[in-house]
Amino acid sequence: MASEKIIVRLKDLIGKTDSQIYLIIGPPGSGKEGFALQYLIDGFAEKNNGIFLTTDSFPKEITDKMKRLGVDPATFITAKQLQFIDVFSYRTGESIKDNGLTVNSIRELTSISVIIKKLIDSTEKLRLVMNTISTISIYNSEIAILDFIQAQVARLKQHNHCGIIVAQQGMMNEKVIQGIKAIVDGVIEFQSITDEKGVSQKRLRVEFAPKIKKTGWINLY
Repeated sequence: MASEKIIVRLKDLIGKTDSQIYLIIGPPGSGKEGFALQYLIDGFAEKNNGIFLTTDSFPKEITDKMKRLGVDPATFITAKQLQFIDVFSYRTGESIKDNGLTVNSIRELTSISVIIKKLIDSTEKLRLVMNTISTISIYNSEIAILDFIQAQVARLKQHNHCGIIVAQQGMMNEKVIQGIKAIVDGVIEFQSITDEKGVSQKRLRVEFAPKIKKTGWINLY
């Protein structure tokens, strides 16, 4: 299994992340998911707990990607330091083992919100990753999406937790994106480009944040 290495982390860009929620946005394949997973991995080293809400992949696919980043998540899962809110597996149509963190429809924002609230209320030093809000937006109204995001951000901040919200560029109404930007603490933009030698590069930049340690476009790998 090929390994990957994220050389730029959220803490490198903005310093302390306590009680801060960031929107990361860019086209598919620009490195957003790997960046978000590295954010969780870095949190484990700081005794943080991680919650990954997955709408586009099975939890097993996410753990495999973590292994490619050089970390076997099995120990963290066993200790419940890493948990998944599964909003994807129901699409297979097969019977799913319900561990209390499985949602039977991506349209059930109330059910998702209840699960998140329970975890926020019962977990210390939490990092929450939502991957992706764009997929959720396909099945729910714009107002419902903004209400949902605002509620989760408020709950995270109330408990001094932090998080990342992942959005796919071009999949959501720009007014909704601007509404989310008004709710979060900062935004990080991702790009996938090809240089003059034909080499593909993934890069990012901080659009805004309370404190910015690195400005301009920075290569992700």
